[in-house]
Amino acid sequence: MLIAGDSAAAGVGVSTQQDALSGMLCEGLSAHYCVNWRLKAKTGVNSASLANMLQDTNSHTDSPLTSTSMVFDLTVISIGVNDVTGFTSLYRWRRNIVQIIELLQTSYHCQSIVFTALPPMHEFPALPQPLRWVLGQKAKYLNNALVKLVNKYQGVNVLTLSLHPQEDSSSNNTLEYMAEDGFHPHSAGYQLWANAIIKLVNEEVDGLVGKSNKVS
Repeated sequence: MLIAGDSAAAGVGVSTQQDALSGMLCEGLSAHYCVNWRLKAKTGVNSASLANMLQDTNSHTDSPLTSTSMVFDLTVISIGVNDVTGFTSLYRWRRNIVQIIELLQTSYHCQSIVFTALPPMHEFPALPQPLRWVLGQKAKYLNNALVKLVNKYQGVNVLTLSLHPQEDSSSNNTLEYMAEDGFHPHSAGYQLWANAIIKLVNEEVDGLVGKSNKVS
């Protein structure tokens, strides 16, 4: 498993990787799978710099992500928030996402790619109004483009997290999952995120097993 992307992928908002996405994913997946994982994430990374990071890693023979370790069954990606704040154009966003997908599928031989949809930035308490609303609209714009784009690829999904699990509630639950900085998840947010990915992985594996049994 490769976890790649921005500060959220890196675990900013909690003090240890055990409480971050990587730790919670490994703990949850280890119940049913043998997990080997790598983390390729950094604060400030946007879609263009992530594509460059993946390309640079692939081109350096002394990188820890080389040889057989570059073959990943699953890649989890957190990207887009810095594209929103940096006002990446829709054209560049699409181009960068395509480059990331094609790099992962060809150079990293990744079978399953999970992009996490951009969070509800219009609810981020760290952002003042009206900037919060403007960035929230930009996030929705990029999300819509991301969903349409990945539908063209097999084995690529966009995971949208529900921060309002109670269907009969219209209250804003975003703060329950955010760190004190008002911009990153804390442990509850990372746990929610990890649980959703684990559920998606298990459903995909069950589907493959079902197809295999049916054919045999």
